[in-house]
Amino acid sequence: ALLADLSHEGIIAVEGPDARSFLQGQLSTDLDALTPDRSQLSSWSTAKGRVVTVLRIVPRDERILLLLPRELLTSVLKRLSMYVLRAKVTLTDVSDKIVHIGLAGTDAARLLEAAALGIPPDVKSVTCTNALQVICLHGKPPRFLILGPVQDISATWLSLAASGAQPVTDNEWALQAIRAGEPTLFPETSERFVAQMIGLDELDAVNFRKGCYIGQEIIARAHFRGTVKRHMLPARCDAIARIAPGTGIENADTGKPVGEVIDARLNSNGVQEMLIVLQDEHRNERLRLADGGPSLSTVTDGPT
Repeated sequence: ALLADLSHEGIIAVEGPDARSFLQGQLSTDLDALTPDRSQLSSWSTAKGRVVTVLRIVPRDERILLLLPRELLTSVLKRLSMYVLRAKVTLTDVSDKIVHIGLAGTDAARLLEAAALGIPPDVKSVTCTNALQVICLHGKPPRFLILGPVQDISATWLSLAASGAQPVTDNEWALQAIRAGEPTLFPETSERFVAQMIGLDELDAVNFRKGCYIGQEIIARAHFRGTVKRHMLPARCDAIARIAPGTGIENADTGKPVGEVIDARLNSNGVQEMLIVLQDEHRNERLRLADGGPSLSTVTDGPT
């Protein structure tokens, strides 16, 4: 089992009598369906339907927590606050008070049980044990988030490590997300894609039956008219150097730009595993990184 410190992700707490209705008008999922035992993978977009950030929604006590990359937290918090207006809601950065760690692997469920924590039965389900919440994520082998106050998480980390969980870097945790087909946006790729381009509809991170929210008109039109011509794919590349988010992808024969990298991470075999967004018509062409970079190949069996 892999044990990851997720301090590179931040948390915004949304609370107040209007918290749920406020978020219902902002995010791509149905907040009316949010219950204490269910989390949601969701997104916040611009009025033009471009995804600013992918985020995870977790209900906690009287608050609703939004988990997202720290690189985007300050900007999202500031911009989201501009929509509050007269709503009775407050948004607060609680990243240093409520923290979370990741546990993944075929042995993860056994280690959760050994730590006296509940095991969520399916993807997006949440169990609560005292001050700790465990959230099941997409992916095989299983992935879990464990969320709670700093002291409780520190004690749980030590317990899991003592039981055999292997601490890993955030690079390894990001690899697990890539393999699960779960995109992470960074400043370089924020506001570049409509939700369907990065597979959020396939991850149940968009609800097409709910009412209006920021960007809803564009996202719904793309869905019902089938106008999205770029989609996310897993890919691999033999480059050793870090491939930055937003790196261009081009046709290897013509040099024509045909896509870009969402995220890429080096695995233990020296291969870059990545999620890319590619124009559909160029899927079967020879591809390389921009400016004559190394070749890459798409992975036809898709994410797990």
